[in-house]
Amino acid sequence: MRKLLWVLIALSALWSGYWFVGSYAVQSAANQWFADRAAQGITAEKTALTVAGFPNRFDLTVEGVKLADPKTGMGWEAPFAQIFAMTWKPWHIIAALPPTQTLRLPDQDIGLTSERLMASVRALPNLSVPLEEIVVDGTELKATSTHGWSMGLASLVFAIRADHSRAAAYDVALTAADISPDPAFLAALGPTSTLPAKISTVRAALNVRLSAPLDRTAGETRPRVTGVEVADAVINWGPLAITAKGLIEPDADGYAAGRISIEVTNWQTLIPLLVAAGAVTPQVAPTVENMLRAMAQQGGDPDLLKLPLVLEKGRMSLGPLPLGAAPLMVPPTN
Repeated sequence: MRKLLWVLIALSALWSGYWFVGSYAVQSAANQWFADRAAQGITAEKTALTVAGFPNRFDLTVEGVKLADPKTGMGWEAPFAQIFAMTWKPWHIIAALPPTQTLRLPDQDIGLTSERLMASVRALPNLSVPLEEIVVDGTELKATSTHGWSMGLASLVFAIRADHSRAAAYDVALTAADISPDPAFLAALGPTSTLPAKISTVRAALNVRLSAPLDRTAGETRPRVTGVEVADAVINWGPLAITAKGLIEPDADGYAAGRISIEVTNWQTLIPLLVAAGAVTPQVAPTVENMLRAMAQQGGDPDLLKLPLVLEKGRMSLGPLPLGAAPLMVPPTN
């Protein structure tokens, strides 16, 4: 019995030592991260940084966070940010963000509020620490801009998961529910609009292929997108339903090339949307409506519009409408 007691005391001492060494390493790494960003010319400030959670967790809390890039004008501020990890699996961390944050853009500030906003990041426990999964989960999110617009949504789930069937590939999924567009935009739709005040569902499932895996060497390898397959994308807004599927890959010159098949059910509701968004003037709207009606009738169903998004030879077009230059997926080597 006495030997067992001494074994338990020794194990407890070892575990306590592991936690204190680990907590010191976590705190030092976090402080070094802020110092490295400052050395790069990025504003990286905090008012406090602590590690708690003894004996089973490493709970990192950073208070008064302020990050800003003077070159781009981008920044982020929050009263606090927290990162949690169990001591026996530090490769899986949980991040909790505060109910109020501020995203700073070059031309505006966007206030973000939420009832709950958390993220889970899980890697594989090997030397390269490859990313296995990221899940962001939030409820009652709202964004309010200093330009006067606002929008919100009831729930959001965004996930990135490693696709082990191919190298450096990841499945990306997004689901958002009960999205509230800007009230001014809804008012601009006019009293005859049949669209409700909320977009019921936005859902997307993609497979993204990269030039290199997301692991601890990503800072040196700088992974770039080499292919995007849209397996499923859906928007449901009252009578309006939009779906999309297709594949985009770089061509020989590095420009995005491929085809995304888009189908719009009850396409007539698109016309007031395009006018309210400023994409089409009220004077041109009847011409656009007649053109879309003719395209829908060619497909056999007057309420279903099929529009291919085609990217080829460095250009983009949506059906017969030219959209301009295609994105450059592979940068030039010289």
